[in-house]
Amino acid sequence: MKIWMKLLFGSLIGLALGLFLPATVQGVLDSVADLLLGVGRYAVFPLVFFSVGVGVSELRKEKRLLRVYASLFKYLALAAVVLVLIGVVSVLIFPPERVPIAVASDKALQPVSVLEGLQSVFPRNLFSVLVRGGEFLLPVVVLAFLIGVNLDFDTQLTRPIAQFFDSLSRIFYHLNSLVVELFGIAMIVLASAWVMRVAHADPGTYRQILIILAVDVALVAFGVFPGALYLLGVKSPYRWVYAGLGPGLAGLFTGDQYLSLGVLTKHGKESFGVPRSIGSSVYAVSACLGRAGSAMVAAVSFMLVLRSYSQIEVSFLQVLWVVGFSFLISFVLGAVPGMGAYFAVFMLCSLYGKGLQEGYLVLKAIAPLLVAFGAFIDVLGSAFISLLIAREENVWTEVETENFI
Repeated sequence: MKIWMKLLFGSLIGLALGLFLPATVQGVLDSVADLLLGVGRYAVFPLVFFSVGVGVSELRKEKRLLRVYASLFKYLALAAVVLVLIGVVSVLIFPPERVPIAVASDKALQPVSVLEGLQSVFPRNLFSVLVRGGEFLLPVVVLAFLIGVNLDFDTQLTRPIAQFFDSLSRIFYHLNSLVVELFGIAMIVLASAWVMRVAHADPGTYRQILIILAVDVALVAFGVFPGALYLLGVKSPYRWVYAGLGPGLAGLFTGDQYLSLGVLTKHGKESFGVPRSIGSSVYAVSACLGRAGSAMVAAVSFMLVLRSYSQIEVSFLQVLWVVGFSFLISFVLGAVPGMGAYFAVFMLCSLYGKGLQEGYLVLKAIAPLLVAFGAFIDVLGSAFISLLIAREENVWTEVETENFI
């Protein structure tokens, strides 16, 4: 059975169970779901570390390194700009009704500090990068990149280390593959916990904003991405959408970018035909920087917050502010892999000030949906960029549909 079918069946069973389970089991279910998220991420950090290291080394030997990373950051920035604009324009054309302003009752979230993030990337003790918690992947990616760049300064001396990295990359790839193959079972619990959290929301209150977001997500996933591929010469762009169903479902029902990275890594090689040398860097970096899907959802959501806190229409300068800061915030979400779009709304409220610091609470009831929509597009965007770069570098291998995993 295809992996996406396992994930889909697990999700559907979980959704059905979650709709009928009593509210008293919510706490237990959330605890089990949190444990299963850890299982899903189990092999991701070592997989990224060794795969990025050996992948960067291969790119450097082939004299592709600078070109690939330049394309990666170019596409991350372009995707963030385009998707944020799509989200903002959709709200301007179809402005949703205002929602009731919430009274603060929760402990406030803590903003992401760019300086603290840089300090964690470059700590005083390099080895501390390898023993930190599992909530920030970027320090591991940077260290792996630097090691990969230095793996061939003397082929004779570094060959054993390069082989060591290559071997461990393949070992953790197989371990991650085992987790991915069995994760459909875990999706039953994760989807149940997810739908029980969503069920607390009043759908009537948020109906319009959710419709706008659903249309935006569908437009990007089934229109913008395939359309761009078609214009770039891919004859059957919807085969790419089909190949991305597995990682997309993982992102949708877990909302966790790092867990989805593990699923995407397996599909990248075996369904998308993207080699490890490119896929390892693209998937890891895009999980940390340039989360275009979460930025789009955050921009739409923050526009609703602005409308709810004011009786006048949003001005042109405010729209520009939302576009600019949504774009910037997409590059600092790597420290919150499981909160994505909702945390981005919080950051926008904090930066905007003027009484909106607690505005994100307006959307607390639908936070799981915001995170899910954003993560779904984040994952597909990462797959999309990897395919573009692999085609540019002429290293893409077309995989027949029947051979998709």
